Amino acid sequence: MLQEPDMLNEQVVSKARWVEIMVSLGFDDKDMAAWHHSFEAMKPTQHQRFLESLGITAEEIKK
Repeated sequence: MLQEPDMLNEQVVSKARWVEIMVSLGFDDKDMAAWHHSFEAMKPTQHQRFLESLGITAEEIKK
């Protein structure tokens, strides 16, 4: 079984920094939403853990 990177267990990047990274790669709001929805649909458990690793609260994740 493939081990997940340890970086998911600690906050390496904040939500704001992740958005900066995506924008620097040329993503606009529509692209980021599409990426997010695809990630959530394909890998729901990893998606949840990724959002938590960004320091996003459980309340915001539910939204």
